[in-house]
Amino acid sequence: MKDSKPSKQAAKVTTPLHLLQTLTRTLNEHLGEACKQAEKDACKALEKLNRQHEKLLEKIAEAEEKLGSRQANGNDAKSLEKSQTKLSALQQALSELQTSRAAAEDYTRQLQNDIQQTLRIGKGLERIEGQAAQAIEKRGKPPAPARVRNRKPGNNARRKKPATADTASASS
Repeated sequence: MKDSKPSKQAAKVTTPLHLLQTLTRTLNEHLGEACKQAEKDACKALEKLNRQHEKLLEKIAEAEEKLGSRQANGNDAKSLEKSQTKLSALQQALSELQTSRAAAEDYTRQLQNDIQQTLRIGKGLERIEGQAAQAIEKRGKPPAPARVRNRKPGNNARRKKPATADTASASS
């Protein structure tokens, strides 16, 4: 006995147009997510450098304070030298950190410009996806009837070649 339920419609056949539509949509989504993630990562790195900068400034202030108190107390030369060495090492680290921060800030600015440009160019993918969708939609519709050209009478007849001297003498 046959099942009285209507059979399920056959799944749509994937065509190159469907593939193009899916690829452009997926690529655009992944591109947007990647841009957001790259910007987020760059901001996190910059925040980390800023925190390190603050901590280093605090350590420098403490080292300067220690050096000042040791100088005021008249401590021996060895402890003063140790404090000065530590302070100069911290200042060197600060200089390197400032260079790193400047590079990270430049990178972040360039990244934001790149992201804007990438997303603007990515709009082309949306247009391709739309064109593929239109082509898929049009494919299912019957073609529009052919337009009939309105020809003027007499235009269909072939024109006769003008008689030349050779053809004129041959007919005489």
